[in-house]
Amino acid sequence: MDELLQRYRTWVLSQNVCGSNPREVDDDHIVIEVDQIVAEVNFYREKDVRTIVELLVMTSPDEVPAFFLHFVLEDLSRAQELFEEMSHALESEMDTFVTKVLLCCTSGMTTTFFASKMSEVARGLSLPYEFSAMSFDRALGVPDDYAAIMLAPQVGHLRQQMAQAHPNTMVFEVPGKVFGSYDAPAAIELLMHALHDLHAPGEDVGNLHAMRDLSNDKRILVITLFVLRRDVRLGYRLYDHGNVARYGTVRKARLDYRDVEDLIETIAGGEVNLSELDAIGIAVPGVAYHGTVSMRGIVDSDYDLGKHIADRFGVRVHVDNNCNAAAAGCYVLQDKYQSLMFYRHEFGHAAGGLGTIIDGRLLKGRLNLAGETRYFETRFAYQQGPEDAKWSASGLMEIAKNIVLSGVSIASPEAVFLAVDTVDDMDSLRESLCEVMEADLVPDLILVDDYFERVYLGEMALCLQKILDPDYRSHGVS
Repeated sequence: MDELLQRYRTWVLSQNVCGSNPREVDDDHIVIEVDQIVAEVNFYREKDVRTIVELLVMTSPDEVPAFFLHFVLEDLSRAQELFEEMSHALESEMDTFVTKVLLCCTSGMTTTFFASKMSEVARGLSLPYEFSAMSFDRALGVPDDYAAIMLAPQVGHLRQQMAQAHPNTMVFEVPGKVFGSYDAPAAIELLMHALHDLHAPGEDVGNLHAMRDLSNDKRILVITLFVLRRDVRLGYRLYDHGNVARYGTVRKARLDYRDVEDLIETIAGGEVNLSELDAIGIAVPGVAYHGTVSMRGIVDSDYDLGKHIADRFGVRVHVDNNCNAAAAGCYVLQDKYQSLMFYRHEFGHAAGGLGTIIDGRLLKGRLNLAGETRYFETRFAYQQGPEDAKWSASGLMEIAKNIVLSGVSIASPEAVFLAVDTVDDMDSLRESLCEVMEADLVPDLILVDDYFERVYLGEMALCLQKILDPDYRSHGVS
């Protein structure tokens, strides 16, 4: 066993995590057990050349790990830092092993029955949610140990007051139609959107088949970075001749660009020879411009991710906004539309993201700022106000309507593809648009329920286009 591995193992075994001491199973496996949660530190040695470390936190052997990461053991301080991050994830998982949710109305009487119905549904679906109910006034002073507070329609107008009292808790209104009919399954679906537990990227791969010609002899590694409410997901797909050859997902408690490097190192330690790659494509939230990523509100400073990865691994690297990649994915998956828009907005998120393709060309604009809707979508008039609109199903429907109206006015796409949390009724959206514009001018509205896979496929298509067009003057998609 090499000296670095021995020092790291010794250090890990000396730690105390949430009151528990790590237990050595054998030279290559260490476990930490806290209540019903298990953390593992596993070592995989490759012909004594290098060691890959696996860190994971599991609440159940059958579920996706709450924390999951591979990295090459090269730097002791970095390895210790990642172990501490795993420890924080374990501690956080202990706090949220059962997700506590509070329902509020004026007196707490009507929500008590609703809470019991939601608990019934959650048990039937094996969801780790615990529901309780109380009056609005009393809820203002309860401890901040709830993941979410769901308000009945009669107190929905007081959302900001509750949010100010509980700044670390998600506070949102249950739609009147759902609350009035005690539709517990719909309320739980709304909760899952808020917690981003619905349609989150996981381990399963969706190998989408493009209808437009993407035949090629290239090997392209696509990495995606999704910042969700409760964690960060890094996923990858290795495309070989247009088909997914390898794939995986890593869960992290927070965003760190070095994790992209660790992921590539780990992939390179498997069956992927980086020197055989034609390109690495990375899809990220925020603005991506010449490889530099700006995620204002998520990370403070800009970071030249493209140059950093290219310099370290000697591979051509392209970095794109994930909504632009999703728009490209929507484009290549069909051959009916030459001009389209893709709009993504997550429940409770400050703003959405827009990708636009006109006549087969991706619209990026000066500094690649096209599609940053945060600069204008809050300027519209909303029934609940712009701050509250993002926290309700009706508000997100209003936002989607305004985005489509803006898109028609500026670019007039043939179709708008939407992945907006809680907005799944395209007929209702069309009806609301027909109230303010002629019906024949409304573009086709298409619900997207596989957003993450479209990002992967679209990023592969964008990389392929950049390989074929070295100067990338056309901004074409295919």
